[in-house]
Amino acid sequence: MKYRIHPVLLPIFLFFMIVGGVSLYAMLLFSLLFHELGHVLAARHVGMKIRSCTILPYGGELQFVNRQLASKQQRLIVALGGPVATAVLLVLGMCLTFPGDAQFVKIQLILLSVNLLPILPLDGGQVVSVLLETEATKYTTRSNFLLYSIIVSASLCAFFTAYLPDSLPLVIITSFLAVQNIISYRFRRYERVFEQLTKKETSFF
Repeated sequence: MKYRIHPVLLPIFLFFMIVGGVSLYAMLLFSLLFHELGHVLAARHVGMKIRSCTILPYGGELQFVNRQLASKQQRLIVALGGPVATAVLLVLGMCLTFPGDAQFVKIQLILLSVNLLPILPLDGGQVVSVLLETEATKYTTRSNFLLYSIIVSASLCAFFTAYLPDSLPLVIITSFLAVQNIISYRFRRYERVFEQLTKKETSFF
């Protein structure tokens, strides 16, 4: 499995290094890595093979082998793996005393709150999407939910721009989410065809 950090994180890390110093940067990076570890462990638990892991501002993105063949239960467990890992860090930060514990708890609260927002590609959005999908309507449901996610993420980005420069990390994150959703919406038809071809190929074996 390959690991990498997305370039969009660089200005966010730089912002936090300027505002809070190296310790804040280290806590943020550790929190993102631990969050993604939760997804990785959940994926391995349900038998999903991971091709690569990219660390993003809100957690990360896993590329799976034959993700199209995953069941709703598998996808649901993997989506919840990250928030559960962050919740564990939150509880530890609240129960233990150490230098910077207040900042550490704040980071976990923000990371957990952002990830549980019901928009794609966040974990909360993944959970809602899985729960709404049925075998007969899943492609329509995905398309509609992507449109909804584009509108919400773009609206949040526009809202946070009014509070620049303090809101710079939030502007970067929400604009990044909007771009990701737009790209996914543009390629939704190709994804559908690829998914159908993958299922046909596996049915021959």
